[in-house]
Amino acid sequence: MELDPNYLYLPKKYWKKHDHCMFLINQIEEFVIDKTYHGLRIKSIRLKKNEKIEKDEHVFDFMLRTGRVQEHNEMVRNQLVNSLLIDICYFIQEALDCSKKKRTSVTFALLRKPFVYDLIVFLRIMFEEGFIEKFNTLDQFDVIGIKEDDKKALIKESTKFVIPKSITDGDIYDLIFNPTDQDSLINISTKALHLSTNRNKNNMTGIQNLNFVFSNQESILSQWEYIYKRLPLLLFYYIQIIDTLVFGILDLPIEKFTSRLETRIHGLK
Repeated sequence: MELDPNYLYLPKKYWKKHDHCMFLINQIEEFVIDKTYHGLRIKSIRLKKNEKIEKDEHVFDFMLRTGRVQEHNEMVRNQLVNSLLIDICYFIQEALDCSKKKRTSVTFALLRKPFVYDLIVFLRIMFEEGFIEKFNTLDQFDVIGIKEDDKKALIKESTKFVIPKSITDGDIYDLIFNPTDQDSLINISTKALHLSTNRNKNNMTGIQNLNFVFSNQESILSQWEYIYKRLPLLLFYYIQIIDTLVFGILDLPIEKFTSRLETRIHGLK
């Protein structure tokens, strides 16, 4: 078959939604590459008289030694946020590229990390008091190891910053995390990553089957339908959470925030 140079195997009915997803992830990427947000990556320290950084001393150690605990925690937080932004861009951009190549099982596998794991860290940074302190000081601290009720509480808090209000915390939890919903992203991505799944009845591998390995054209069409029905909504939620976090960290003019919103509104038409 003759492939489209831009969309490869992807059926035309999904082109617009694919472009919407690319537009949204590229808006997230702006936080990584646009100099407007360099405060996530760069921090200047003014040395007091007679202060100096010792040979081979890490700047974080210097800050703690000189009592700059708050500045230290802010720097760690900013570096953590910036690194997570890079991570989700890498994974989601590659996931969308694999979708065009008809490698949908790889798409599901790649979508797992930014939504199932990275999102939780963003939410904990935003809403969990003392998270950065724990991240800095506790040995073997599990940044994603929280109870389901706590996860639901974080998501509920986050949806206060999401427009439209028709996107509920229950929607986000069910679409991504609900272990009892066989179509939740956590269940679908588990099957994409493992040949056989038998611990959860909601993602159980069938008899004489291996997860995703025997997908035919009909299966792939169904997987594309799943991806482009859900991913635009999840990205739309994600970007609003990230906007809230980044603009809460950086001292930027409100006009920059509204400009992003206007660009998003026009870009999604």
